[in-house]
Amino acid sequence: MPRNISRKLEKLLVEAGLKESETILYLELVKNPAQNTWELAKRTGLSKTTCYRAFESLKNLKLITKTEESIKANSLKSLVSELKTSSRNLNKTAHKLQQLSPFLRTPKDSIQSFETYYTPEQIAEAYLFMSEQDYDTNIDFGDFENFVEIISGNIRTSYKFRNNRVKHASNRAICTTYGPNTESFCTREAKTKYKNFVEILPIEFEYNFIIFSDRSDYVLFNNFEDEESLVSTLVKSQAIANFQRKQFEIFSHQGGNA
Repeated sequence: MPRNISRKLEKLLVEAGLKESETILYLELVKNPAQNTWELAKRTGLSKTTCYRAFESLKNLKLITKTEESIKANSLKSLVSELKTSSRNLNKTAHKLQQLSPFLRTPKDSIQSFETYYTPEQIAEAYLFMSEQDYDTNIDFGDFENFVEIISGNIRTSYKFRNNRVKHASNRAICTTYGPNTESFCTREAKTKYKNFVEILPIEFEYNFIIFSDRSDYVLFNNFEDEESLVSTLVKSQAIANFQRKQFEIFSHQGGNA
């Protein structure tokens, strides 16, 4: 590929939202396919971990194809098609993030970090991250029943969250839907062994699940109304966390039980 075209493609890939490591990997594969990620790590100079993550991301974006023989970059036609799809998905995501605007109308400097995730694997990782924060009481609110179905690992990941959390904290939850997933967290054993305290409120909050705590400033917002366009937003902000705690207390006074 001519150098000037390679530079233009690199710029467009970055503008499309690819990380530096993903761009490097894709351009390297445009030059020549590779047999495996180990070869790519040696060719690009990226660490094995960084290379593998970039590989997984590009594969999820359908920008590369892996067969038993090789890993190769998809054609630019495939790339353009995928970017058009990504554009449509980003528009959906923008709409969903707009739903979070009441929580985010705070001074810019009060938000310490803000990250978004779009795959079941990423959402599960962010979910488990929330189980390991410094707090005494984990708090969650919303549609836990359907949230379980969209995270990678499903109920096993929820059990892992519970096992992580119970080492140092209890759990208070208000669930706005109910089913077998929720029921498994409402048993007598769950209350005694895992310190789970769950209320069920018949309010409209389907396809949304929020996780926070009594002391950590992290809040995880999950929206899964559209299975094809999941979005999870992790915010670190004392102002937003305080707002969520106050909102939870208001709802908890409305009554309800497991």
